[in-house]
Amino acid sequence: MNVFDRPFSRGIGFGLLGGFAGTALMDVIIVSTFLIAGEPGDSFFAMVGEKLGGGAVIGIGLHNLVGLTGGFIFASLVQNVNALAIDTRRKGVLLGICVGALTIPVGCIPLAIWLGKPILIVIAFSAAPHMVYGIVLGLIVSYGLLSSIQPKEKKEGCCADDEEAAV
Repeated sequence: MNVFDRPFSRGIGFGLLGGFAGTALMDVIIVSTFLIAGEPGDSFFAMVGEKLGGGAVIGIGLHNLVGLTGGFIFASLVQNVNALAIDTRRKGVLLGICVGALTIPVGCIPLAIWLGKPILIVIAFSAAPHMVYGIVLGLIVSYGLLSSIQPKEKKEGCCADDEEAAV
């Protein structure tokens, strides 16, 4: 059996995919927000990259690495903590929204301090993109986990025809 055929590995794969897709969409929103505000689109990424001795590409790379890590952690938690187990897409999206909301104080406040920027401005620019990240992450992980569950077989016997007739 291939390691990626195992349910846990499959869930982690969807976590990484969700983290990547959520971060990519988040990056588009960040660039758009800066452009709308009259700033260069790569402003955020350039600020992060310059602090690390590089340019915007370093900032984009680091941001995407953080998003992938978030997807990995999310998928690991929902597969190992019973209270967080995703049994519906709705629950997956709600958990994703919680992750998006959690990343604002956990990530944005330290980032604002590190960059020397006003915390409230960083949060204002970050809130919508982080919520989109969470929604996309929750959708993709819940889809991946729920699609791997086999549908229950139909009951045999007297009631099977009644159920089909009711549909």
